[in-house]
Amino acid sequence: MLSHLLLTAVLLSFSLPAAAGALYMKHGQSRNFHFTGDLDTIFISDPRVADYKVVNNKNIIVYAKNTGTTDLIVYGRNNTVLLKHSISVDPFLSDINQRVARLFPGNSIEVTRFMGGATAADKVVYIINGSVTDEESMDAIYQLVGSIVNSSGGEEKDNKSANKRVVDSKINTDLIEKKKYANVINKMQLVASNQVNVHLTVVEVSKTFTDALGIDWSSLTLSSIVNGGASINNPGTFNLLGFKGGFDAKNISTVINAIQNDSVARIMAQPNLTVLSGETADFLVGGEIPILSKNSDNEGTTVTYKEYGIKLSIAAKVEKKSKIKLSLSNEISSISGAYSFNAYSIPTLTTRRSSSTIELADGDSFAIGGLLTEKDYETLGKVPFIGDIPILGALARNSNTQREKTELVIFATVNLVKPVASNRDIVLPEYNKTSNNKLFFNVGVDKGTRENRLSKDTDKFLSYGGFSQ
Repeated sequence: MLSHLLLTAVLLSFSLPAAAGALYMKHGQSRNFHFTGDLDTIFISDPRVADYKVVNNKNIIVYAKNTGTTDLIVYGRNNTVLLKHSISVDPFLSDINQRVARLFPGNSIEVTRFMGGATAADKVVYIINGSVTDEESMDAIYQLVGSIVNSSGGEEKDNKSANKRVVDSKINTDLIEKKKYANVINKMQLVASNQVNVHLTVVEVSKTFTDALGIDWSSLTLSSIVNGGASINNPGTFNLLGFKGGFDAKNISTVINAIQNDSVARIMAQPNLTVLSGETADFLVGGEIPILSKNSDNEGTTVTYKEYGIKLSIAAKVEKKSKIKLSLSNEISSISGAYSFNAYSIPTLTTRRSSSTIELADGDSFAIGGLLTEKDYETLGKVPFIGDIPILGALARNSNTQREKTELVIFATVNLVKPVASNRDIVLPEYNKTSNNKLFFNVGVDKGTRENRLSKDTDKFLSYGGFSQ
């Protein structure tokens, strides 16, 4: 009793050094501690959780008794602290920390426990702290801890409802959905967060033009898109009217820009979306139209709004070795007609929609095609009055039917990006306006001012929409 009183006085009188760390033990497990100096006083805060046995003046044995947490402090001569440990007795912690250290080397991770009440029957929460090098390791560590401590159940799925913002979108969010455990708190942090930039070009072209391009969707592969192909006879290679050498998805928009004035192609959108790994991004160019519907009691009308136009939605997840899992959903809709409802004229939509989930490396490109639309046009020409005469009027009439086929093609390039540092100088293009008189008489025109004075860093900065690789 006197020893415990003296120890209390010592604890109040001396400031102790930083804790040596946590010690994880299972029920019935024991640990031997050897000291170079002689022991004086041993303090353990909760003997119900763990206790000790003095072997001699230089050795003690600590053994676990019940689930919980307690502090162990060992004093030597002159009140010097020889050992200070926080002991956690738990059936899982020892194995969890050992397995995490073995399976995920290079990551600084520690799993601790927190009990929400005063008794062992109260809810126990496991907290994962530390830093990880990549997102895949973070998810794997969380799932490992959750599966071990919830071997009897308790798993619940996080649907990430906040990420599903695009109406009627078929985006695959399974790749970013995570299993969430109510008794596991994830406080891990990435050494560097990953951001994915997706540059898309949505093009509507005539079917005859895509046939001339030589795009064989049945044989198209990622390698053929990225490499561009070396031969015009290589299936899956983009070739324009025998253009030797081909071109890849990154610069196909250049060719389409050059020919869209010939009414064979039309660039509908060129969004540049950047999203954090594990999140989604949306893009909409269009509007909303009202849709009327009767209530269930048939005594009223409900108005809802339907989006139309160009809608894109992406979900991205960065894996190890800069591999990017990407889910892309796109929808192109336009007003094609109308129908009557309770004296109201309600527009109808023509919609083309596709969705896919793929895996790419940093800098890879891909293409999505095959969204066809057919339109039939009928024209009738006739000689006035004479063409309206039955039977004989057929000789003065001329009818023509024309079918137009268009195909929607989407090209995309994916890059890992990071924001530009605030202390980095970004030089924007310079432009000096020259009067028409000077241009006409060729006086005072400096050819050098007509050029964009962009440095390599600026060009790279602008090409990635304000991000740099």
